Amino acid sequence: MTLRPDCLHFRGEKPCPFMRLCEGCPHFTPFPTRILIIKCRAQGDVLRTTTLLPALKKKYAPSHVTWVTDPESIELLLYNPLVDRPLSLDPENALALLGEEFDILLSLDKERGPTALATKVRAKKKLGFGRNELGNLIIFNEASAYAYRLGVDDVLKFVQNKKSYPEVVHEMAELPFAGDEYVFDLPEEAKNKARLFLKRHRISPARPLIGLNTGSGTKFETKQWPEEYFLKLIRLLDRKFAARVFLLGGKREKELNLRLSRRSRVKLYNTGADNSLLEFAGFISMMDVVVSSDTLAMHLAIALKKKVVALFGPTSPVEVDLYGRGRKIFAGLDCAPCYRQTCPDRKCMKAITPEMVCRAVGELL
Repeated sequence: MTLRPDCLHFRGEKPCPFMRLCEGCPHFTPFPTRILIIKCRAQGDVLRTTTLLPALKKKYAPSHVTWVTDPESIELLLYNPLVDRPLSLDPENALALLGEEFDILLSLDKERGPTALATKVRAKKKLGFGRNELGNLIIFNEASAYAYRLGVDDVLKFVQNKKSYPEVVHEMAELPFAGDEYVFDLPEEAKNKARLFLKRHRISPARPLIGLNTGSGTKFETKQWPEEYFLKLIRLLDRKFAARVFLLGGKREKELNLRLSRRSRVKLYNTGADNSLLEFAGFISMMDVVVSSDTLAMHLAIALKKKVVALFGPTSPVEVDLYGRGRKIFAGLDCAPCYRQTCPDRKCMKAITPEMVCRAVGELL
């Protein structure tokens, strides 16, 4: 009996999807161009890196894409039609990848673990970031030089840069940038919890549904909008648009959202802090407009093609594309963007008033 481990469908440890042995099998398919993407952090960045996939698949057609990401982000890729093999970054998968060889490797993280893996994996062509023998960050290709400089040149990153994140990673990947959007398919079953929530509260689409993502993510507490501002915005949304206001967040926002619910004179709909990542996306998919700082919720809303009001303080609005479906609010203080994780007064976020946000919501309704 002749087996064909060079077939795209071959598994070896168990039968192939067609439940056939190899000899004479009409489904034999030689491996196309093998591409490995290493992009692990952070979740929002993983989502917006999917803008690469259409151009990547077009340039290297046909191709087989393996994408390595952090375990917390794997759900963002599981249903992506352009990712053939999503893998969590863990010791077993990293060791297995060292035994493979790829045609193209695209390394887009700067952290030690992902870049060390990119340096060691065998690939005919490497693009993006790696590590030298001293353990320092290097680039594999000259087209990644601009992205490299963004990490060490604050003037370039904070003042001079006019390129969005998708433009930068396309440049690193040596791909033409055509304004492609995020590639994110949310399975219908992920929306069931949100649908039941709306049904239980007898919420109809007659009034606008506004989702407020109240948190700031895990890395930059400087992105946090003040609690009092949320309360005033809620009153404005109720008075001006008779909107139904939903509180979005996770475990970090549990106490904040409970306080907002208690303190608000306007009825609020708290979507809870125990949703899975895809259930959280399911709630976002039901909103007419999502208000969020520069966090995962903003990126999910963009990926789901929702209308977005995005609040920028310590990070740059230039790097984010809302694809014509949103409004960016950036106070533009002299100290911003700074990309600092802590700040004694957070004046850049305080400079974004509830009235400004309410006006932006009204422009989108």
